[in-house]
Amino acid sequence: MRSFWFAPGCVILRGMSDKTKGNLILLLTAILWGTGFIAQKKGNDYMPPMTFNAVRQIMAAIVLTPLAASSLRKSGYLSKKEATYAQRTYRTNRLLIAGALCGLFLLFGTATQQIGLVTVSAGKSGFISSLYIVLVPVFSILLGNSVSRKNIACVVIALAGFAVMSLQEGLGGATVGDWLTLASAAGFAAQIVTVNRFVDRDNAVALSQLQFLICGVAGLAIAVVMEHPAPEAVMSGMPLLLYQTIFPTACGYTLQIMGQKYADSSTAALIMSTEAVFAAVFGALILNEAMSGREIIGSAIIFAAIIIGQIERKKCDTGGMHDGRQEKSEI
Repeated sequence: MRSFWFAPGCVILRGMSDKTKGNLILLLTAILWGTGFIAQKKGNDYMPPMTFNAVRQIMAAIVLTPLAASSLRKSGYLSKKEATYAQRTYRTNRLLIAGALCGLFLLFGTATQQIGLVTVSAGKSGFISSLYIVLVPVFSILLGNSVSRKNIACVVIALAGFAVMSLQEGLGGATVGDWLTLASAAGFAAQIVTVNRFVDRDNAVALSQLQFLICGVAGLAIAVVMEHPAPEAVMSGMPLLLYQTIFPTACGYTLQIMGQKYADSSTAALIMSTEAVFAAVFGALILNEAMSGREIIGSAIIFAAIIIGQIERKKCDTGGMHDGRQEKSEI
């Protein structure tokens, strides 16, 4: 993965601890994701949302293909010289299963978010989407982890923030976009928990590439059936697609996976949650969006719930992701 980094970045990161590297990588991830809301919002002006989402995922998979192949080759992850047949079979199956699961969860999260942006501002979408942070501990129950009362309380507080932001006139006051964006948070939480379960130091880029491919192909099939996209519309929005592909998508999600290898999980979640703040800032600077007083209060409540949840979990976290060497002794 050395070719992935610009030389100045390599020099700066080389003298840092792994945890500091991870934190800086995740901060850059949050900034890139924040700008992504702007590209996504503008992308809906050129083509249907499912089409935009599918094309950018496929393009991201294409961009990452040589990097993924190079990463696997250098690590010897699937090498006949460095791994037995049983190890290669186990790792291949593990990677395919992980890619399929992450890809489908990513499809659900990104598609509902993209459709939601038709009616929801970039800043508001950023804060509602960030609910995935407080949902991650709850979803991790499926992996045998416990969830504390404080985690549950944070979920309740965050949902209260969503209510303040979106339910001005009761349940009927929220737009379809609000509900879809809330659903996207669940998809992202499931994707993060799945990444935590399967990623290791040697398969990170390959897993990222594979999840984009699954997400994009499945999403494109849905788009063709439901939206009947016109090639002219795709070409007209190509500058936005290229930006979204290279930065928030290919770089962003890959940096997420790489950063999570080094940062402890609570710090990682907290840093990534600042994506919402960057989305609101860039929405105001670039799209001239302005959040109402009620939306600002709701956003503050959501962000407070996220911070409280991460502070509570910091003491009991043992580190970032599984380093992948726990592959049941690799058969």
